[in-house]
Amino acid sequence: MTKKTAIFSVIIFTAALSTSAQQAPQQNVDPTMSMAYDMNRVAISVQSMTKTLKDFVDKFAKAEGISINEKQARLVVGMQILVQAEQRVATLQKFQIELVEKEGQLRARLTQIENDLNPQSIDRSVAFEGSTQTPEIKENKRRGLSAERISLQGVLNQIQSNLQTASNDVREAQGLVARLRRTYLPQVEKDLAEMWQ
Repeated sequence: MTKKTAIFSVIIFTAALSTSAQQAPQQNVDPTMSMAYDMNRVAISVQSMTKTLKDFVDKFAKAEGISINEKQARLVVGMQILVQAEQRVATLQKFQIELVEKEGQLRARLTQIENDLNPQSIDRSVAFEGSTQTPEIKENKRRGLSAERISLQGVLNQIQSNLQTASNDVREAQGLVARLRRTYLPQVEKDLAEMWQ
């Protein structure tokens, strides 16, 4: 085995390890925290692999008389595609988390509006205004809350639609990453096994 194959295998193995490292959080946390942890882990893995691949390609570009063969070039390109796919997963997961948080905030506000629309809540809210036009104030308050509820419900419906799309996109992107890993990581392991024989 040549020196360039050994160097190539070590670089790819390092990149593969950083990509395939899978450690879940040890404590029970809510799904949003788990998604944030996964997204952070993937982002770190992607950064590490990107740096490793860049260093690898730069070393070969600078070295005189050393070149990579077609199989190795395809493997490097495949690993770069894997890195980009993992970056896309991280971006989509971040967007999904933001949508979940926004949905939670809107639901909380809608619940508050429903409570504020109760006749007793409206009576309490205008009780200290000291006006002789209390029925008009109550009606204005009721109309204002109803208009806000309709507006927020429309926004919530749009967020739920976007969240469904984002969830589908995340599943598809994760599927692509899994297929790329199944395709390229065994090749890396095979090269490493050949290197040590």
